[in-house]
Amino acid sequence: MALASILSAMPDLLQRTLQQHSPDPAGYCRECREASGIAAIWPCATREVAEEAQYIRRGGLPGTLGGRHRNRV
Repeated sequence: MALASILSAMPDLLQRTLQQHSPDPAGYCRECREASGIAAIWPCATREVAEEAQYIRRGGLPGTLGGRHRNRV
C-alpha cells in the first residue's frame, strides 16, 4: 500500500497515529468518530495502514502484512 510506505518514512507521525488509533473499552477506535459519536470498530483502517507502515519500517515488504480489511483470495 503506497500510503503505508510513505508513512513508514515519517516515524513521528507513525507513532502518533498508532497511539491515537487505539481501542476504547468497548472495542471501537478512539480517534475515528463521527460528529454523532459513532465510532469505527477497532482496528480501524487507519490503524491497519499504520501497522503496515510499522511492519515496512522494520524491514517487511509493502503489501505482505495481512489484516482485517485485506481482500481474501
